[in-house]
Amino acid sequence: MTDTEPAPAVEALPGLASPLTLLLEEERNGRHDLEEALFLSFTADFGFFEEIVLGVAQATGARVTVVGDVTVTRNDPRSVRRAGRSYLAGLAYAGGPAFHPKLMVLAGPEGATIALGSGNTTLAGWQANAELWTVLRVSGDRSPAAVADLSAWLRDLPQKVRFSAGVPQALQRVAALLDRLHRDRIPVDRHVRVVHSLHAPIIDQLPEGPVDELCVFAPFHDRHARALRRLVDRFRPSRLALAYQPGLTDLDGPSVAELLREHGGRVISDHEQRYRHGKLVEWATDGRRWTLTGSPNLSPPALLLPQGGGGNCELGLIAPRSTTLFPKGAEEPVTRLRTAPARPRPRAEGGPLLLGAVRVTDGLEVSLARPLPHATRLELSAAAAPPEVWERIADVPPDRATVTVTAPADAGSRVRLVAVDDAGVPSFGNTVFVVDAERVLRRTVPGRSQASATRPSDLFEDPRLAERFLGDLEALRTALGPAPAVPTATGRAPGTDAKSRVPDDEGGWEDYLDRCAGRIGHPLARFALGVPLSLGTEASFPDLLTVTWDERFTDDVEPALDEDDTEAVAAEQDAEVPGTVTNPPSLPDLRRAGPEVRRRYRRWAERIVELAPRLDPPERMLVVRLILWTVAAGAWPPADTGWLPLLSRSLRALAGRALPGRLEPQVGSLAAVALAVLRSHVPRYEVTCGTLALNEASAAVGHLLPAAEHAYVAEYASLLATAFGPTVHPESVLAVAADVVQDDPLDEAVSALAERGRDVHRHEKLLLHVVGRFNNPALVALEAVGAAEDVPLVGAWAADGTDGGRWALVVWRRPDLVVVDARSTGLLWRHHRLTGLVGPRALAAQRSFASAVSVPHGPRNQPFELAERLLAELGLSSSRPPGCGKGP
Repeated sequence: MTDTEPAPAVEALPGLASPLTLLLEEERNGRHDLEEALFLSFTADFGFFEEIVLGVAQATGARVTVVGDVTVTRNDPRSVRRAGRSYLAGLAYAGGPAFHPKLMVLAGPEGATIALGSGNTTLAGWQANAELWTVLRVSGDRSPAAVADLSAWLRDLPQKVRFSAGVPQALQRVAALLDRLHRDRIPVDRHVRVVHSLHAPIIDQLPEGPVDELCVFAPFHDRHARALRRLVDRFRPSRLALAYQPGLTDLDGPSVAELLREHGGRVISDHEQRYRHGKLVEWATDGRRWTLTGSPNLSPPALLLPQGGGGNCELGLIAPRSTTLFPKGAEEPVTRLRTAPARPRPRAEGGPLLLGAVRVTDGLEVSLARPLPHATRLELSAAAAPPEVWERIADVPPDRATVTVTAPADAGSRVRLVAVDDAGVPSFGNTVFVVDAERVLRRTVPGRSQASATRPSDLFEDPRLAERFLGDLEALRTALGPAPAVPTATGRAPGTDAKSRVPDDEGGWEDYLDRCAGRIGHPLARFALGVPLSLGTEASFPDLLTVTWDERFTDDVEPALDEDDTEAVAAEQDAEVPGTVTNPPSLPDLRRAGPEVRRRYRRWAERIVELAPRLDPPERMLVVRLILWTVAAGAWPPADTGWLPLLSRSLRALAGRALPGRLEPQVGSLAAVALAVLRSHVPRYEVTCGTLALNEASAAVGHLLPAAEHAYVAEYASLLATAFGPTVHPESVLAVAADVVQDDPLDEAVSALAERGRDVHRHEKLLLHVVGRFNNPALVALEAVGAAEDVPLVGAWAADGTDGGRWALVVWRRPDLVVVDARSTGLLWRHHRLTGLVGPRALAAQRSFASAVSVPHGPRNQPFELAERLLAELGLSSSRPPGCGKGP
């Protein structure tokens, strides 16, 4: 399918890992105008949802609602931090049977993506298990006919299922949005139908036979195979096949075997390594295949009973298929079917069940899943308190489904019921999270930021402000016109448009700076141009609640500053700046943000770098500096170097358009700081993915570095030392800039070898000298030559001080490698010829000369003509080692 072709309106995707794939598609495609993101599930792990899903869902701009069955949804309060604050964490009570649908709806004004399947909103359901998902898409001028059925089901659902506060309204909003989308489009795929148990048993909504073939799979069957028997009786298949996972599928072996023998059915042993949790009823008739997928298992509550009559709340989809979804496996005799030991299943709680708690004017409105016959007490654990700390706030009278208490509670606080029996033994109910109805309805919609007042630190205080700033840059890129021409060797792009031309007179330069400040604001313009700016104190992220008990506040993979507290940091800053009365600048700290926030900033960094080539010089400088801050602030974990290509691209963009002469010191200084940071994270000897990023950046900005000035380098490097250490000290930065400008490969080789722990120095112009303790000086000299293998002629001498003055000399001029090895018996002379892609570096990596072609020249204890000629060009004698003050 090409980029211009619309996605199919209905797709059965057995290989779809989870709805997260679809959600990431929306976010990566730049969708931030969605209105609703709805997730319905049997079991719902809010901690997993916050860790993996929430950040991506919010990046689309949608209000987020997650709903699970109250009888089985249990969450670790230490892993749930944003329920009731950033999204609606809802619960459902179906009156005893299970609330069992699995559904995701992503909907906005222009379209919708709907995933209907078998996976719960848990790590197992969205990653570990083998699930089945079918996707409906409303896009362009098309809408699957089943969308209208789904919206009707959502609208009617609260009549049969009791939900926590806010969920019925969310279901109505989603239904209304789907209705509006469907009404304005052409209905397609009319054969696809939604089936559910809301008004009638699902089996009554299936076609009647006879059919040519019936294939079934489900992880759970009932004890006497009643559902499977009713299904076979309805379809009356000529051929019957059942797949199961030995030891995993929960079925009644004798009952299923008897049914299969009656109908001559086959048994397929499915050896899929993952637990197959998908449910499938597939039949073939008149040359076409059809499937029922979704949530129903092969049990009476799932298939044979309606809601309100003992049946579960189930949701499925009937759709035609061109290929089978039936599991592959080996056929085995029916007699091998055995009843498997029951797998652990979510256990429905019978104690006091809270459905939800929502903030109201008078305090808290608390709803119960079902009224209780005896009075219970209501306990609260404040959001800022450790989850083990509870206080009694009210008593709940018997036979009440809803009660309002006057106790104040912040959003995200935890509430539970406690029942005490006649013996005084307490029974603790489930925990729910207090909902702030107003906050969970807010959408994260990027818009235009207030550029005139935005400070650099503001962009890191609130991801939403950063997104609005990104929107400003996008609008600016469009206003500045087409991409520039390729820069010349001097870094000046020919044919630069008028917007980039800067008058030489003072008034014209001031006008230019005013225009820049008008586009991005004075604080950001000063920041880009390296003008000192007091940034003030950094506020905490509004979406995160700072608490002392949170063990997840800092990621395990990132270093924690356990000893630091607000007072210590303040005292440290006061000590550095005696007499300071204003707040000193401080670098944002994203390490203390949740992973979804850091992920948003990584994605934000990628997008501002994409915009950079079309921006004017100050905005390009701003992009480079913001990338440095984003990395230093901790958006990437310490071991993740995925930012190296981004920083390289921002540097190449910095040099990609004509620069005003007045900006050359600032641009050169900023380029030097960024290049020094790149250099410190790329190994010099090994070739890694970062090597290309460094080389491309060095080639692009090398001509800018001579203009670097100490004062500007110090300003651009300010606040970065905590993240990058001595690398950004002005003297270190200027030294790196000088190395890049001089471009001396032997100096680079010395640094690369020193990085590998070698004691090495230059000896004369084209010779390296390595001293130390090693068993094979020839291999050490080869390694040194490999560090400078691109030099037309280079030699390396390695001397070991522990073996009677043993030494070796290796000389390289492509394709010839000459080795002089001094041993106790005298000098040995060897000549190797390296061809193809093999050079000294690759040969050194093999720790042997065995793969190099040997060229004979007679006795090895005698020098040959080529060796003497190369040594003469290096200024060396063939009879003794080079003289040097270091080593033997």
